[in-house]
Amino acid sequence: MEPQKPPLAKARIRTRIAPTPSGYLHLGNVLSFALTWALARSQNGTIALRIDDLDNTRFRPEYLHNIFETLQFMGIDYDEGPASPDDFLKNYSQHQRLPLYRQLLDQLQAKNLLYACPCSRSQIAAVSPQGLYPLTCRSRQVPLSEPGTAWRIRVPEHEKVCFYDQLLQQNYEVPLWQQMPDFVVRRKDGIPAYQVASVCDDLQMGINLVVRGQDLLTSTAAQVYLAACTGNTAFANMQFFHHPLLLNAAGDKLSKSDGALSVHHMRQQGLSKTELWQLLAQLLGWQGSPVTDAHTFLERFKQEEVPVVVEQRIA
Repeated sequence: MEPQKPPLAKARIRTRIAPTPSGYLHLGNVLSFALTWALARSQNGTIALRIDDLDNTRFRPEYLHNIFETLQFMGIDYDEGPASPDDFLKNYSQHQRLPLYRQLLDQLQAKNLLYACPCSRSQIAAVSPQGLYPLTCRSRQVPLSEPGTAWRIRVPEHEKVCFYDQLLQQNYEVPLWQQMPDFVVRRKDGIPAYQVASVCDDLQMGINLVVRGQDLLTSTAAQVYLAACTGNTAFANMQFFHHPLLLNAAGDKLSKSDGALSVHHMRQQGLSKTELWQLLAQLLGWQGSPVTDAHTFLERFKQEEVPVVVEQRIA
């Protein structure tokens, strides 16, 4: 795919904060919230709260409540989206948008880009220790109607996806056929996969700035590829900002499974709002900055001073 170029004239920013209720939010999540909020507010943009809840296996009511509690604790506001957990479940759940996601799957199916795959994760891992799909079922011609199968999209050999990253200020190229070969677009339970839902939601909401961690660069490439396959040219004009990751003491990215590093746990141990914002500023390398809350974070914020890499690790 041809490299994307930065937009010649910037439209008014429309972005989203899009957490998943699959665990208590950690410092990496709240850093992403803070940067998304500051990028939009510094340019008089619009922010929507969108909660990605398609993964029923990890959803817990307490995790949903934690999203609203954390945003309120931080003092981060938004312009569109659910006002409460009950409002979300009644009016904003992704399960209410399943027909929209299935329309995109129908488009891919009509172009003969999909095939069925019954392989389990353990079967894939036995052949590919890194977990990359070894194209086992690409030529098996398993019917898409076969129960207990996932749907995968064909990614041509040597397919590279390029998009412009606002933090790096350059085109970023992802060898999609190597990093996410023939990725899943519909799960075995019949639910559209995250990549499909994310593309559809961003297009429907008119989002033009996506802020996410650098661990999701390949996901961005997959979504750009999906949009191109279905002729959704608006997605090609999307701005992307892949912020640096926070690492734990072992050098691994923070995970919701590590409860000790969750903001929920840290608050139980006495973390104040001021201390949280001071910590975020410190992690960004803003030493000596008078950051004590969302307002002072926004006053200090400069996009060009967001580091590509965060040097400090979280103990």
